[in-house]
Amino acid sequence: MEYILPLEDCHSHFAELVGGKAMGLGSLLRQELPVPAGFAVSTHAYREFVEVTGLDRAIEMNLRHADSLEQQRRASERIRSLFDESELPKSFVLELTDAYEQLGHKGMAPVAVRSSSVSEDAADASFAGEHDTYLWIEGSEAVAKNVLRCWSSLFTPQALSYFQQFGLRAGETAMGVVVQTMVAAEAAGVMITIDPLSGDRSQISIEGSCGLGLAVVGGEVTPDRYFVDKVTLDIRSRMISPKSIAYRFDSMAGEVRRFDVPEDEQLKPCLTEQEVIAIATLGKQVERSLGAAQDIEWALGQGANGSRDVYLLQTRPETVWSKKKASPLATSQTSIMDRLVGNMSVPMRIV
Repeated sequence: MEYILPLEDCHSHFAELVGGKAMGLGSLLRQELPVPAGFAVSTHAYREFVEVTGLDRAIEMNLRHADSLEQQRRASERIRSLFDESELPKSFVLELTDAYEQLGHKGMAPVAVRSSSVSEDAADASFAGEHDTYLWIEGSEAVAKNVLRCWSSLFTPQALSYFQQFGLRAGETAMGVVVQTMVAAEAAGVMITIDPLSGDRSQISIEGSCGLGLAVVGGEVTPDRYFVDKVTLDIRSRMISPKSIAYRFDSMAGEVRRFDVPEDEQLKPCLTEQEVIAIATLGKQVERSLGAAQDIEWALGQGANGSRDVYLLQTRPETVWSKKKASPLATSQTSIMDRLVGNMSVPMRIV
């Protein structure tokens, strides 16, 4: 069995082979939506690696009686160090290198190396954010190293706690990996094709900030928030927050760094009205195609003609309101805004 699969081949019936993230990206590509080029490393590669190296037995041994948070933390450290000390099989490295070099840039394409666990988007237990992603990785050796790090992130303390909470056995699951061309994001964030506060299915919620999406996903900034009517695509409301930091690639340092945003730029909207509508239009299309509300990551980066183009980086089923009975759509706009403002810990400008 091959170790590498094209993202567009990652169908739902391959969930155990590629993991949730790759499966979601495959669904977007088959709709011919704007997704950065890349490929998936199959869970077959992971399973073969831990078996050949004996890590499967070491993992099982270290997870015995790892019931408390402290025991899980120590088990995580031991298991991840074993991965760091291991060497990848040459046959796998050759296939991985070939797939990476096909992405272009003379074999030095900057990529995101992203975990894609078979458990992360399960209907009854979302592991979103519990495993690792590494950004702006360049060179085949660095890609191989970070694939190994993604595999080991199957055993973060948070993930081990989740496995215990949902009665799953960490040693019996597997990790796929997605390798995608980096988007040099000028703005990035998340979109939910439902109101995440009220469950109102008639609108789309978009959150974003300047730079890469790390600040939004990590909760380091209060993002700009936009609510868009799902039918008419009119912007119902927008809330522009002070965005004091942004993550960007520092070419001098050769890594992604956190930058302070100048004070006079902090209250500038991260999106134009046309960009908000373009993102919402894509969200509506994805939801219609997949037949359920979606939680989508997006980024704005430079296109071929120099314009700011929208790219979709991930989609997964929305897991909170989708489990509940649909509520009436006639929710007061004032009450929604009051609830939002009440949840903010920093000042924001409502337009």
